[in-house]
Amino acid sequence: MKDKDKYMINRLTCRFKDSLLEQEYFDRTMEADKKYTQPLILLTSVVFLLFIIPEMFLLSYSTGLREIFLIRFLTFIVLIGLYIIMRQGSDNRKIAYLISIVELVLMFIYFNVMHSFASMDFLISVLNLVVLISVIFIIPNMFINKIFVSATVYIGFFTFQNQLVQNLDGSLYSIAMINTFLIILMIGIVHYRVNYFDRVKFVNEKELIILSETDPLTKIYNRAKFDSELIKWIKLKERYHNPISIILMDFDYFKEVNDQFGHLTGDKVLVETARLVEKLIRETDIFARWGGEEFILLLPETDRTNAIKLAERIREVICTYDYDLGSSKITCSFGVTEIFDNDSIYSVFDRVDKLLYSAKEKGRNVVISQESA
Repeated sequence: MKDKDKYMINRLTCRFKDSLLEQEYFDRTMEADKKYTQPLILLTSVVFLLFIIPEMFLLSYSTGLREIFLIRFLTFIVLIGLYIIMRQGSDNRKIAYLISIVELVLMFIYFNVMHSFASMDFLISVLNLVVLISVIFIIPNMFINKIFVSATVYIGFFTFQNQLVQNLDGSLYSIAMINTFLIILMIGIVHYRVNYFDRVKFVNEKELIILSETDPLTKIYNRAKFDSELIKWIKLKERYHNPISIILMDFDYFKEVNDQFGHLTGDKVLVETARLVEKLIRETDIFARWGGEEFILLLPETDRTNAIKLAERIREVICTYDYDLGSSKITCSFGVTEIFDNDSIYSVFDRVDKLLYSAKEKGRNVVISQESA
């Protein structure tokens, strides 16, 4: 999928057409929203349960009060369960569907509570509905889920009210139904626009990050990104002592390629080489353009022996690849080192650079490594 298509947003559902990008965006949004949603759910569960206190005075100790207490207690359990799942769960999509189910269950419970207060003014009930639907749109969830839950609650409410309220004025009922629909529609439109432009912002931020980390010619990481990754992995090695290796490679006599064939051809060689290397490495390996004609690899969970084997494979692939340069051949020299426990970013770079220089001195198109610390 092309980047342009990848970033396209479905105008109807307000979702990225690329499922992986949609999941990345949704995970980021949910993780950010959980910070306020989790304590809000906990507070709501407690407050909802405590409402039984004023209801004891309103309904006295009747059968209706026992039913309401049972409903409130079950709601409390459901909300506490949702709170625990949100704290421990990692699948945000499943959590979103669970939130929708809980919202529908709570709305059903709300309708049952309304039945115990049949004398409640119809317009007050409508106002409560608008508040509840506003809350549905505030709670983090997929946009399409919010629309579905809101529509279900809206239809259920007016169906329930039509059966519950005796001698309900038909014109008042119709006006309330239309006005509530318009309010929900406006809330939905505002939320849609906020959701849409938040996705546009997400894409712009993502592209800026990619631009800041990527070499514009080869489309692999640049030196700044590699430096930050190396610092991170050195810290991890200090903690876990897992093997990490570095490969620094440089083209042999690359200036002659530029002089003989031109800089555009030289750029083409760099790009094609980057693609060749990408096919030989793992997704966890960090591959970057180090300088003009230098590439560098960071290999997590890789000792010196396996790093040398990889460097040799890369060297063989490059020197046998047809770059369409006639009789001219492209070769590279390699310096390979394993990162040691007492290493810093500077000591690693200094050591691997000297190893690469040694490879140049020993005839080029060779792999040179350091035996030990």
